[in-house]
Amino acid sequence: MRLLIRYCDMRFFFILLVTLVSFSASSNSPKESNSEPDRTALLALRNGLISGGTPPDGSALSSWNSSLHFCQWQGVTCGKRHRRVTRIRVMEQKLGGVLPPSIGNLTFLRVLNLSRNSLHGQVPKEIGHLRRLQYIDLAGNFFQGRIPIELSNCSNLQLMIMSNNNFSGLLPFQFGSLLRLAILLVEGNNLVGEMPSFLRNLSSLVIVDLSNNHFHGEIQNSLQGLSNLIYLSLSSNNFFGSTSPLYNQSSLQSLDVSSNHFTGTLAQDIDLAFPRATFLKFSHNNFTGAIPSSLSNISGLNVFDILDNGLTGHVPNNLGKLKHLSLLQLTSNHLGSKESNDLSFLDSLTNCTNLEGLIMDDNRFGGPLPDSIANFSSSLHYLSMSNNYITGPIPEGIGEISGLFVISFSKNLLDGVIPNSIGKLGNMSELYLDGNKLHGGIPSSIGNLTQLSTLNMGQNSLNGNIPSVLGNCKGMEYIDISSNHFTGYLPDDLLTQFHGLIYCNISRNSFDGIFPLGVGKLGVLNQLYISYNNFSGQIPSELGEAVQLEYLDMARNSFEGSIPASLGRLRSLVAVDLSDNNLSGPIPEDLANITSLRYLNLSFNKLEGEVPFFINVSAVSVAGNRQLCGGNPELHLQTCKNNLRKKGGILSRKGVIAISLSACTSFSLFVIVCIFCRRHRKHKKGDVDSLAERYKRITYAELFKATEGFAESNVIGSGSFGDVYRAVILHQNERKPVAVKVLKLSKHGATKSFTAECKILRRIRHRNLLSVITSCSSLDNKGNDFKALVFEFMSNGSLDNRLHSADRHQEIRVLTVARRLEIAIDVGCALDYLHNGCETPIVHCDLKPSNILLDDDMVAHVGDFGLAKLLLGDSSGGESLSTALRGSIGYIAPEYGMGAAVSPQGDIYSYGILLLELITGRRPTDDIFNDEMSLQSVCERGVPDHVEEIVDQSLLDESYEVALTRRNPEETKLQFLAFLISLVEVGISCAAESPRDRMDIQSAIQSLKRIKEKFVSIVA
Repeated sequence: MRLLIRYCDMRFFFILLVTLVSFSASSNSPKESNSEPDRTALLALRNGLISGGTPPDGSALSSWNSSLHFCQWQGVTCGKRHRRVTRIRVMEQKLGGVLPPSIGNLTFLRVLNLSRNSLHGQVPKEIGHLRRLQYIDLAGNFFQGRIPIELSNCSNLQLMIMSNNNFSGLLPFQFGSLLRLAILLVEGNNLVGEMPSFLRNLSSLVIVDLSNNHFHGEIQNSLQGLSNLIYLSLSSNNFFGSTSPLYNQSSLQSLDVSSNHFTGTLAQDIDLAFPRATFLKFSHNNFTGAIPSSLSNISGLNVFDILDNGLTGHVPNNLGKLKHLSLLQLTSNHLGSKESNDLSFLDSLTNCTNLEGLIMDDNRFGGPLPDSIANFSSSLHYLSMSNNYITGPIPEGIGEISGLFVISFSKNLLDGVIPNSIGKLGNMSELYLDGNKLHGGIPSSIGNLTQLSTLNMGQNSLNGNIPSVLGNCKGMEYIDISSNHFTGYLPDDLLTQFHGLIYCNISRNSFDGIFPLGVGKLGVLNQLYISYNNFSGQIPSELGEAVQLEYLDMARNSFEGSIPASLGRLRSLVAVDLSDNNLSGPIPEDLANITSLRYLNLSFNKLEGEVPFFINVSAVSVAGNRQLCGGNPELHLQTCKNNLRKKGGILSRKGVIAISLSACTSFSLFVIVCIFCRRHRKHKKGDVDSLAERYKRITYAELFKATEGFAESNVIGSGSFGDVYRAVILHQNERKPVAVKVLKLSKHGATKSFTAECKILRRIRHRNLLSVITSCSSLDNKGNDFKALVFEFMSNGSLDNRLHSADRHQEIRVLTVARRLEIAIDVGCALDYLHNGCETPIVHCDLKPSNILLDDDMVAHVGDFGLAKLLLGDSSGGESLSTALRGSIGYIAPEYGMGAAVSPQGDIYSYGILLLELITGRRPTDDIFNDEMSLQSVCERGVPDHVEEIVDQSLLDESYEVALTRRNPEETKLQFLAFLISLVEVGISCAAESPRDRMDIQSAIQSLKRIKEKFVSIVA
């Protein structure tokens, strides 16, 4: 749950504290006159840090070879008396080099912070020469090998942060000599071995994080005697055995042992074991036994999480004493006995006025919901009790919990009617009541839930008509009222008011009448299930406009007429069931060409005529249609009768006419083809000429002059097929800055790229697409072919430069959270236009940050259409990629690598990667990613509990700055984190491995706009 985020990073308060102590100590050292060794060491350090490439313009290292005294170099601090280097702080500079041995010559160094770069290699053993070192932070790099034993010589070390690297091997036992060490953070590496026993020697330890490594074995007495330890995380390792050795750590405030193999029971006197605890997380282990009643004595407890264990028995009835409790996570255990008193503990919990989440799914809780549930405070946002044995009605008092966002009572034994008071829950966004025994109708008060996005009431005994006021819930995305006894007509305008509807299941009811025609206009509709009803009339042809539709089930109704040919335009269809209706006429030929189709059931209708040849015939069923013939042999249908009938060996009159018409038609087609072939080159040239409509066609000589002879100093970018120059041209008597893309025609595919880009650019115009001004197709001064495109100049360069190569201080100022969100929406709108707004859909095929340009107002424009593909006619799946991949490594959709056709879903994948890059600040091709770990997988593991470890640090810094200006900083910080989580989740959804699992672009835009609204409310 996202609520866990609140308590995961209290350690950083102590990091800051130790940092301040370290900084203040740097000014009280004896005088030292010889500072030349420090300069020499710093220059050697600079060379090592940039050995992975040239540092970005404006980075801290750009001043390290200047005429300034090295004490004035950015990121370097010297002592006031001795003028020797005491601090080096070069963070987030995108450096890709190594840490040289010369670092050991900076003998007065007290603080070394090189975190969140891309440094690699091993940490040199010479670092052990830094006897005065108090603070070292190398987190967020790619260091490998062992953590140097020689660090044990740094006896003044108070803080050691080696998190999120590729360190391996054991933690050196020699670290037991670091008697002043207060903070040890090594999470996110490949460290092995048993629980380090040397830790018990370090009585000064305050924070220890060993999570996300490969430690194993039992804890034993490794932490014995650490009376100052307040934060301990052992999560995501392979520890096993009992956690009882931890019960002596009475100073602990935060303990996380989740995702290990611990066994045994929780301490019955857990209050004595952890009297100061605020955060206790035992999830994903093998704990058994009961929840100790003494838990209620830990007065400061905020979070108690025992998700996915084997706990049994009753939940204590005294948890109401936990006045600060915010999250109680009990899911996936064996709690309860299916008896009537299982939920008595809820009476006490209503006293927890700070409780935000009560999650108790997948247990054995029985008995009725107590009326006392109405006494929960408005702070309760999440109430989830699904997959239990709860009986009786839903209390009318449920409407008094005004702060609820989510209610989940799915798959219980609830009966009675849905209380009318549910309409008082104006903040409700998700309501799950499916899989119960509820009866009666849907209360009209449900129309008050205008924030509702998910409604699931399936598999009950509900009846009556659907209230038209349900249409007030205009943000509905998911609705399931299947397997009930609803009757009557479905209101014509009900579903069409849900503009964002993605999933609709009204199957297995008794609806009748005409199915609403406008449902097909729901552009994001992905799944529609209306089977086992009494709908009549024709299948709406408007369904062909639901371009995102993948699953369509209309079986067991009374539909008649023909199958709409428009269904063949739905190129994303995966499963279609139209069986058991009264449909007649032929099967549309376009249905047979849908490559994604995995299931098509047209059985038991009155279809007739010749069956088209299906690409995937094994997915097709046409049984019970006696008038069908032909088709794939696997269908075993009768052969169609020959239309040319012979009589006495002489063709009939109709036959002669047919043959004559056929011959004439063939000759006409031959003539047309000949004309087309002669004019093909002229037509292709027309694509180029049409670009010059707005401006006069420009000549080679003019471009040569405007770019100062295509001078290298004017190059502002390079691509696969050419370079881009900054130039100034004369337009309407004014000098206008432009960008000139000059094709390298010697490269294979460059001419084809130029023609393709011209063909695309003449068709499109949108505020978020790079606007082309004119073109040049001529000869250069040596008589060689010359081709160039002239675009509007984007003063703020590419998104790639802003994210990865720009002045870091400028980036922090410009690429704020809000700015990145606006860029994401801009790019999404451009894709939506290309995919859905053009007369002929266009797939970009090379969406990445370097192809996104930013204008004076930082509005994003998508450019470079050299690989773009028009989806013409029936081949909307585009061309096969079996011979060459379209796109750039890291951004190419995985299905393209297996020969799949170009499709809008491929652009969606690239868009998802781009979103994750915007949020994390990491390219998908960074060295940290390999076959086993990708940008997507890192983000999936980081959400929601570790989002602060994956997002760009500058975004976190911004959230902290905003939080400090608010009355409740901690709550504001949490809102920021929840906002960032939502962004990451959209990126993950768009970058799903399978095309069918990806969020469509319109849904992504709507999600981002909703996220933007929430963000505005945070910073307002």
